[in-house]
Amino acid sequence: MAKFMLENLEKVGCPFNASHFVCMPCDSNRAGGFSPDAGVVLCQNKFLNRQHMEDTITHELVHAFDHCTTNINWKSPEQHACAEIRAVNLSGECRFTRELRRGNFQIARHHQACVRRRAVLGVSMLPGCGEGTVAEDAVRVVWDKCFNDTAPFDEIP
Repeated sequence: MAKFMLENLEKVGCPFNASHFVCMPCDSNRAGGFSPDAGVVLCQNKFLNRQHMEDTITHELVHAFDHCTTNINWKSPEQHACAEIRAVNLSGECRFTRELRRGNFQIARHHQACVRRRAVLGVSMLPGCGEGTVAEDAVRVVWDKCFNDTAPFDEIP
């Protein structure tokens, strides 16, 4: 999926190459990040396995795609929520086996529940969004539109 995302970034006029990736040890509870200035940061000491690394790269490349194709304000809780919903939904990070490893087991609507939970977690890391219901509210407001937006994929991979 990462190769597909790289190809589509090039198609929309935002080619990514090795200079857009930084690998470094991280002390936070995340495996990667995206910054319009720095590109994709991969936390080399946080990956569980190769699949986890590939899912993280895809997640961050979805953010890069959104940044390239929309005028996203990363400080807006709602816009950040949309970006997180899309990245979680399209990256594979809610794969059933990953959820089992996290201790989350749900038969019905497991994928949607995972995407919602992980998007709230991502938004809650924004300054001012970690307390109260700011992150949950932002995800709820944009949920339908953003969960159903699978660009550049035809459907949820």
